[in-house]
Amino acid sequence: VQYPLILRRGRMRMAPPPVEVSKAEANSDIKYTLIPSKQAIADAAEFNVKLAPNDFPLFLADRLAFSQVDGTIQVPLFLAKRDCITSYERLQKNSGNYKASSLPEKPILRVTTLNDELFSMEKGTRPGQTQLAVYATAEDVNKAIELFK
Repeated sequence: VQYPLILRRGRMRMAPPPVEVSKAEANSDIKYTLIPSKQAIADAAEFNVKLAPNDFPLFLADRLAFSQVDGTIQVPLFLAKRDCITSYERLQKNSGNYKASSLPEKPILRVTTLNDELFSMEKGTRPGQTQLAVYATAEDVNKAIELFK
């Protein structure tokens, strides 16, 4: 569910939420708990990232970005460290231009948390926040494909 949380000039500016969000908010009996995988927690610990309860580590690689049709750039945030590394390696392998060939052999990884990203988006303090995109793990994508077959 996409639900933009961006403040501009002290006022909340956002489109009305999708119908599904309104329905979910109307039923207060349903509770959702987000739990990161044990591997994600272990990977975040390598970077000395302390996770709050129900927080998720988000992994990103320097110089890994996707160009959109409209000319904008998206910086992907990954829920799994290995997916981040795999995407970086795929960029190195599949891109024949000079920029990709100048990429370091190993990615320079950084870690943030979902709570930190949402907080910065909500307060409008994230520079270039419209360039961020969160990508699901490969396993989650495969499970979703199976559900829709």
